[in-house]
Amino acid sequence: MEKYKVAILKNETSDEHIEWVTACETFSSKLEYSVIDLVEVDWLEKVLEKDYDIYLTRAPGRIAYFKQLYDERIYIINKVLNKTIYPTLNELLVYENKRLLSYYLNSKTIPHPRTWVYYNKQKAIEFANSCELPVVAKTNIGAGGSGVKIFRDRKAIFDYIESIFSQKGVNRNYLPNFRKGNYFNRIKKRLGNIEKSIEYFQEKKTAATIDSQKWFVLFQEYIKVDYEWRCVVIDDSYFGHKKLKTFGEMMSGTSKVSWDYPNEELLNFLKKIVTENSFLSQAIDLFYDENRGYLVNELQCFWGSKNPHQMIKDDKPGRFVFRDNVWIFEEGTFNQNNSYNLRLQHVLKILENNETVIF
Repeated sequence: MEKYKVAILKNETSDEHIEWVTACETFSSKLEYSVIDLVEVDWLEKVLEKDYDIYLTRAPGRIAYFKQLYDERIYIINKVLNKTIYPTLNELLVYENKRLLSYYLNSKTIPHPRTWVYYNKQKAIEFANSCELPVVAKTNIGAGGSGVKIFRDRKAIFDYIESIFSQKGVNRNYLPNFRKGNYFNRIKKRLGNIEKSIEYFQEKKTAATIDSQKWFVLFQEYIKVDYEWRCVVIDDSYFGHKKLKTFGEMMSGTSKVSWDYPNEELLNFLKKIVTENSFLSQAIDLFYDENRGYLVNELQCFWGSKNPHQMIKDDKPGRFVFRDNVWIFEEGTFNQNNSYNLRLQHVLKILENNETVIF
């Protein structure tokens, strides 16, 4: 059988596409792959060089202008050239773009915390004068809670707005994330290679400060919760666990989890979202509000996790699948290689069944 031709579209970083490479090596009997640097000037020539069956993407999430570059070029590949990409364009566009995500959730009537985006300074000040406290402010880009602030007094909000609507702007946090816990082992690891650690924090500082957010502000309703659901859906595989607080109030960026697994109500809620939006690969972070039910806080088609599993039930790692109108638990470690192997199995299923991917 002739092998499928696959292109991996890398971003500006040196390593974020490597997990796609590892997955392709694992399934090398079924495909051959090339890596195309989407940042380079000859990106379009490389894309058209071969008749690829599918393009595997890895949108960036550190620096806004590189995210914009990637989104624009993916749009050309998918919408103008009609090439099949994985995940879908909608998934890529709302990834690490909280402003667009809020518009998307609103337009699709997906339950989520109320969100306000202001491009007008005076309107933002009027909001700050009357909004219910506490209130959350978020930068448009920024993973792990790095751009999130919780305000409890109005003066702090006014100062934030002043910074946003000035040449100074607002930077994301780049200092060590204490919410991850496991302090001793993390310090030990960093001290083990001082030079590499300095380089890591310098890169983190650059990414957080090189493109300060300016001229618009995003506020979000504060939801008082003790945990946040992290649910993962890839094809027909469903996973879920709870993210818990370690230090401070935020669950984003924490590595402390509770291996409670999603009930049927939550699984049905997830299935409705991914089915109605034709999502292929999603980490869906949710709050539970007693009055409104589940609220989507984040949609991310790429996420970080070193665990070979994303769910444990009765002390066994596994996943839920929906078969014959029933949710069934299957035991196994399905999330090796940060879930990229599972993604590539989905890609091969799409190619083998000649499925149409919704653009």
